[in-house]
Amino acid sequence: MTGVGDRSPRPVVRLGRKGSGALSVEGMTASMETRPVRAGRRPAARRWAAALWAAYAQAVAFAAGAVAAFLAADVAAHFAAGPGTRLWPLGAFAIGFTAAVGTVPRTGPLGRARAVGASGAGVLALLALAVALAPGFAFAVAAAGLLGAASGTVVAVSGRVLAAAEVGDGSASVALSAASLLAGIAAGVLALLALPLYGWRGVFGLLVVAAVLAAWKFAEHVPKDT
Repeated sequence: MTGVGDRSPRPVVRLGRKGSGALSVEGMTASMETRPVRAGRRPAARRWAAALWAAYAQAVAFAAGAVAAFLAADVAAHFAAGPGTRLWPLGAFAIGFTAAVGTVPRTGPLGRARAVGASGAGVLALLALAVALAPGFAFAVAAAGLLGAASGTVVAVSGRVLAAAEVGDGSASVALSAASLLAGIAAGVLALLALPLYGWRGVFGLLVVAAVLAAWKFAEHVPKDT
């Protein structure tokens, strides 16, 4: 038991205002500085995901053109088309592709680009299936023309998404777009290698699978707003 003179006053704890982050104690003061916690790099990760899947969709669209170019003669030969009409499927594809690329807007909210790009990839899958199941040469030519239009739409819209993503310092978007073109051409070469095994109908069937995946992932990863 201590004497009265040995007693020291008990510290009185006083809380500051809510959110100030300071704790005041009479006789001593402790200051705690509250700093906001960074959310991490999730926005950058989302931009990369959108850019990568947009590049994949663009590669599928370029692959459709490469497949149409390399297999046009095989399609015509299957239906015993005349020598002067053997490149009609490729010509129809080129006309549809050029028209779509020239008419699709290159600016605007990404929410619209998301809807148009995903729909375009889905239509691309359906039209590739139509070419694969074509009952006649005229049907195949018409389907190839519409396939070109769908491919041009996907290429144009995917380019908008890549430009808006601004991955890295912006040059990565250009590199991804160039890589998608090379990947599409490589897919056309692989189509020639797969031709003896699957036939031209089977090769277009493989294009259907790739386009379905592109439509799904494009809709999943491209942002809904600007």
